[in-house]
Amino acid sequence: MLEKIIVFILGSCIGSFLNVCIYRLPKDMSIVGPRSFCPHCKGPIRWYDNIPILSYFILRGKCRACSAKISLRYPFVELLTAIIFLVLYSHFGPSWNLAKYIFFFCFLIVVSFIDIDYHAIPAYLCFLAIAVGLIFDIRATIHCLNAGAMHLDLKLLPILKSLRALLFGLGFTYLFKLFGDIFISIYLALRKKESIDGEKESLGLGDVDFMGVVGVFLGMKAVVFVFFLAPFFALAYSVVAMVFKKSHLIPYLPYLSLASVAMFFWGNHIVRFIGIIF
Repeated sequence: MLEKIIVFILGSCIGSFLNVCIYRLPKDMSIVGPRSFCPHCKGPIRWYDNIPILSYFILRGKCRACSAKISLRYPFVELLTAIIFLVLYSHFGPSWNLAKYIFFFCFLIVVSFIDIDYHAIPAYLCFLAIAVGLIFDIRATIHCLNAGAMHLDLKLLPILKSLRALLFGLGFTYLFKLFGDIFISIYLALRKKESIDGEKESLGLGDVDFMGVVGVFLGMKAVVFVFFLAPFFALAYSVVAMVFKKSHLIPYLPYLSLASVAMFFWGNHIVRFIGIIF
């Protein structure tokens, strides 16, 4: 019980760091310094006002210095990260897989919230995630070889499987982007419009890069299912956006992330269910 409490607290602290990343990375600010500050008055936040989850409620959701409202997103991200740490720890226990998928889920949180704010993500985040995922797979491959698995088919080595899934994720998604962009171009030409809500692309390159990350961490099969599951998660928001905001634009990475989470935890059940239907 004590170790789970420690894992939860550690997760909430990492969630606090993820909040820093979400706020600073799109602004090209350092995530190391300066120390945390109020985004409204720019005053530094004291350590006792920066306790994950608790400080928000102690301060009643307001900055101590200027009384500006603190976004509910901050404790939400901290709580979400803490829960993810706890779930993954219960699933894997202390292991390299625990570290690998904690990184992956933290990546999902950061890119999802950045995409909500900016409808784009820094490309280097996906490149970093791909690199980290491949490093974990290199370690797993070395472990396989050291364990006397030389007789195995080379195609089954973790690093080669991940490289194939990476290329498939990038190629598969880019192909859909290419055809989608062509369709939009034809539609705009027929309607004599310059863009749809200021956009001329079906998918952003960030979405393409993201699917490469999915390939590395979840495998080739997951790429296909995540790609086709995400629109169902996005459907409800799309209806609201079109009816109330009169906009076709939606931040798509949060729904790709939700589909990735679904595939991670329930992938076999989803594949089996789809197989029964078709």
